[in-house]
Amino acid sequence: MRRTSWVLAGSAVVLVAASAVTRFTVYPALHQVPADAKSTFRYEGTATLLNAEALQAGDLSKAFLTGVPVTLDRRIEVKDTHGRTAVVADDAVLRGPGGTKLSTSTHLWALDRRDLTERTAPSGSGAEPHEGLVISWPLEPEKRDYRFWDTGTKNAFPAKYDGTQSVDGREAYVYTITSEGPLAETATLKSLPSALPREAVMGLVSALPEQQRPDEKALADLPKSVPLTYTTATERRGWVDAETGLSLNGSLHQKVLARTQGAEGAVTLFPVSDVDVRGSQASVHHQSDDAETTARLLWLLGTAGPLAMPALALLLLVLALWLARRRSRAVTDEEETGKEVTSAAL
Repeated sequence: MRRTSWVLAGSAVVLVAASAVTRFTVYPALHQVPADAKSTFRYEGTATLLNAEALQAGDLSKAFLTGVPVTLDRRIEVKDTHGRTAVVADDAVLRGPGGTKLSTSTHLWALDRRDLTERTAPSGSGAEPHEGLVISWPLEPEKRDYRFWDTGTKNAFPAKYDGTQSVDGREAYVYTITSEGPLAETATLKSLPSALPREAVMGLVSALPEQQRPDEKALADLPKSVPLTYTTATERRGWVDAETGLSLNGSLHQKVLARTQGAEGAVTLFPVSDVDVRGSQASVHHQSDDAETTARLLWLLGTAGPLAMPALALLLLVLALWLARRRSRAVTDEEETGKEVTSAAL
């Protein structure tokens, strides 16, 4: 075999090895949450909120602001990685008209970089304990139910698979999450009073639409200082890209309610907040573009590249064999020609 054939055969071997490395080393290394990942998703909608200015002025007839336009910006950023574990900051800011900051929340999670479930928090990271998913979905989502962590109650609830829909031209799996329970989020609890004067509570209740007011009998025995507890009820809906696991869109409807203990059990008094938002069109379009780019890259690394390289290797081997056979025939022809010339000379 001549040098050219050896080079072609060697190149074929290298391509086969490169295909294996790409599929089983490069692809898994890239098919995980990047160490420098960061993103911001914006929700838009409305909210009903307690009117702090009216409360301070004693004007309980305007105690609630209803239908207030709001935006909710959720920023996710990887702060550190330890092998398969990523420490991720999860910050959310709710703003009202004119960009007025209404509330904020900050969390730190330790996640698996591929399926995004909980991992043991690295020492000194400050990551909060949790169960299941919390910021997004596995990179390879399935048509099944998951467990999703609710920050308001600090409990995990089922994220139920609810079919497939198209979002901005991408196939998306739809999941729904319903959670309810005592409010446990520390930052929110610290901002709420543990008790209010009876007059203030009655004023807030009277400012509600009649159908939302608690039963008068339940209010009859309220003490002079009414102790308060809080519950939260949340309905979430997520549209998740079927190929990449990226969140394409989402909706959130969250209520925080003030309650007290009456003679015959717990009594819901008034809403503290009622936020109803959905992903903005710009954020949805940005996410779908990212999903398209990511899917194309993963296809190249996980399918097209690993299949194309062995195919090219086969072509090189065929070419090497063809050249070797051609060379062999040429040598044979030269030998036969030499024999004929020798015979003629004799």
